[in-house]
Order: sequence, then C-alpha cells, then structure tokens
Amino acid sequence: MPQISIRIGSRSYDLACGDGQEDRTHALAAEVDACLTELRIQMPNAPEAKLLVFVALMMADRVQEAQREVATVQAELAEARAAIEADAPPPVGETIPVEELFSRLENRIDTIARKVAAA
Repeated sequence: MPQISIRIGSRSYDLACGDGQEDRTHALAAEVDACLTELRIQMPNAPEAKLLVFVALMMADRVQEAQREVATVQAELAEARAAIEADAPPPVGETIPVEELFSRLENRIDTIARKVAAA
C-alpha cells in the first residue's frame, strides 16, 4: 500500500492509500483544503478543528444532494423505461386487444398533454 503525504490547512498528514489511488487522494485532499481555506476567510478566528467540522458537514451535504439527484434521475429513467415497454409493439405473431391499444394511446396522449402543459 503506497504511503503519501497530504496537506490540509496548516498540517501535513501521512496516509496509506490503495494502489493507483495516489493522484485521487491528493485531489480529494486539495478539495478539502480549498474548502477549508474558503471557510477560514469567512471565519478567520475560528479554530481549525471547528472549521474542519464545517468542511465535513459541507461535503456531506454535497454527497446527500448528489444522492438525491441520482435517485431522481433513476426514477425518471424507470418511468421512461416503463413508458417504452408500455408502447412496445407486441412480439411477432401476438395480437393486442383493441381495448389495450386504446388504453396505451390514451396514456400516450395524456403524457404528451402534460408535457405540453408544462412547457
């Protein structure tokens, strides 16, 4: 396991990281340091430990926001897949009852109408 040295704030930290993860670990440390520097400007008299707690909270907030965005996109993707499957033609040789065709058409019209109304 490679040993690296990173600098965050006024301190250096010697760490072990996974093989090939040295550059990524340095980049992550630089992001933490940049956030700490920004907070230090906003709160010049705050102790570094307190600033690091704020950095951790800010980064946790970013992670949660990204997770919410991923969940939203996954839900939209699932909805789109379901719509595609609902509109998929039947397998060759299989027929669909007329009522189901009308139901699919009605659903498509409703979807289009919602999109037009939202635009």
